[in-house]
Amino acid sequence: MVKAPFSEEFKCFESDISLTLEWLLEYYTLDEGLTTVLRWRWVPTIDTDGLRVNYTDAGTGLPLVFVPGLFGTAEWFRYQTSGLSDRYRVISCDLRSARGRADYSLDLLVNDLARFLDALKVYEAVVAGHALGAAIALRFAVTHPGRSLSVITISAAPSFAGVVDEELLSRFSPGEIEQETFWERLRKRLFGGKAAQENDTDPLMYLVRNKGAVDRATLNARLSILRQTDLTPVLGDVAVPVLAVAGARDWETILEGAQILDTLLPAS
Repeated sequence: MVKAPFSEEFKCFESDISLTLEWLLEYYTLDEGLTTVLRWRWVPTIDTDGLRVNYTDAGTGLPLVFVPGLFGTAEWFRYQTSGLSDRYRVISCDLRSARGRADYSLDLLVNDLARFLDALKVYEAVVAGHALGAAIALRFAVTHPGRSLSVITISAAPSFAGVVDEELLSRFSPGEIEQETFWERLRKRLFGGKAAQENDTDPLMYLVRNKGAVDRATLNARLSILRQTDLTPVLGDVAVPVLAVAGARDWETILEGAQILDTLLPAS
């Protein structure tokens, strides 16, 4: 994981894109807490057929799109962005909430990704995904073969069938799970997302502080997708190169999943 500071501010598109700039207020404490400095940062959102998506976009060149998993947000990939945006156009986005939807599914999230890239006028990209995001990336490669140049799966398996929710939560959540309350949702509607917590020295702590609050309906729906999805039958249809990433000390299910991906994907 690259730990360089941001090399570029978020890029905001002005033409042919419906864009809202949200202001996030960040507090920096200096001189051992004696002085508080206020800093504003622009976080863009984009409207894709009525769905408002928070995203980040930095750099130029070959598009590299990061898709988060159960808990992650667009800002989870800050360190990857800072390390890669000098060579690539690095994009990341939030996943939609499941609140109020009975049809929350993997295909819905895949179609969201396609519409999001349409709005950014990105018609070909390398797509990288973490856990649930990896399933989205692989499915996107199957359903949109002309748009996916290659896929990077991170902590992924073709199926998590038989794994209980508690195990999935403990493996994929960095730190304590934060449930989104009514007041948190109201504050976000009025003032935008939570201010990003700056900590350039500890990437894991950055993930913990910026994983975002997830409402129970969304969390349950995403867990259901992970448990019920089996991509094994369609892996042979993924025609683009795939890089399956897993750490030596990763969860056994992930290590076994990476081996299955490597075996069944034609260009892994």
